[in-house]
This record gives sequence, C-alpha cells and structure tokens, in this order.
Amino acid sequence: MVADQPYHHGALREALLEAGRELLAERGAHAFSLSEIARRVGVSTAAPYRHFADRDALIDTLADEGYIKFHDVLREAVAGATDPADAITRIGVGYLRFAVEHPAVFTIMFRDRQGPPSDYGPPSFQTFLEAVETAQRSGVLSDRLPAPVTSRSIWAALHGAATLDAVGGFAKLGLGAPLEELVETLLDPYWTRPRPHG
Repeated sequence: MVADQPYHHGALREALLEAGRELLAERGAHAFSLSEIARRVGVSTAAPYRHFADRDALIDTLADEGYIKFHDVLREAVAGATDPADAITRIGVGYLRFAVEHPAVFTIMFRDRQGPPSDYGPPSFQTFLEAVETAQRSGVLSDRLPAPVTSRSIWAALHGAATLDAVGGFAKLGLGAPLEELVETLLDPYWTRPRPHG
C-alpha cells in the first residue's frame, strides 16, 4: 500500500478529481474505481474516502462539472446569436458538439444517479426554455404547444441525435451528416415557416 502524500487541505480532493477525469476519458464509467484513482494519485486506497463516500459520489461530482460546462455552452450559444431562431439553432449545435467532444462526461451526466438529483442540470434546461419562449414570442418558433412542452420535445430530439451520433448509429445506416445539418433537420418541424438550409 502506498503511503499518503502530504497534500494540503483541498489539494487531495482536486488531485482525485483530476485522476478521475483522466480515468473517465480513458475507460469510461464502467471501469471507474476509487482504488485505481488512488493508485494514480499515489495515495492509499482509503484516502479517497476522506472526500467521497464511494465511486458513485466521485462520478456524480464529475457529472456536476459536466453540467456546469454544458450550461456555459448553452449560455454562450444564446449570447452569440443574431436572433431568436439563431439562438435555438446554436443551442442545438452546441448540444451535439458537447456530446462529441466530451462523450464520457455526457454519458455520466444523464445516467441514473445513486444520490440526489444534480442541482446543476435544471439551470441548463432553464436557459434552453427561455430561448424557446423568446423564439415563440418572436413568431419564428411554433407556439401551438406551450414553451415547456416544445422545449421538452426539442430537447429529446437533440439528446436522441447526440446519443445516436456518439455510437455511430447514423453512420451505420448511411444517415450521417455534419452536426449543423443534423440540427437543421431536427428543428425544421418546429419553425413557423420554412427556413433555408445549407
């Protein structure tokens, strides 16, 4: 057993999280263990339990980090938009790109958590909901259904596309396309009038 290194307060927790990020990216959540993380950090197998109750608690913390980054992506999409329709489109592209660039984190963000639900997930949906409300008020997005219902439907479509794209589901069927094109076709039924593609 490796003796604990003399980490000052707070440094051990961050070292464990950094090792967890690396292990998650390399092997995914299925091969995630606190003993492996302890070995990478160079501390005893008991050391991680000073900061995390178990492996799921550490994974949940990494998932929360993912939600924070994901929320930043959505806010940046809205902030950089030229109009309400562009905001929805940019959110969609950002959603799919996040899943492509952070596949392991994306997976754990939406898994069944062993502990309480994340406090960081709802704010990202709220950002999306507000963008949908703005687009509906501007008349570019259909208001046939209430904004929360429309948001849920678009969110589900984006998540399904992100999941399928991540496992190569579209490519296997010859349906692969650039992220921007996937988003355009997913959003097409929701616009109040046809929008140009390409």
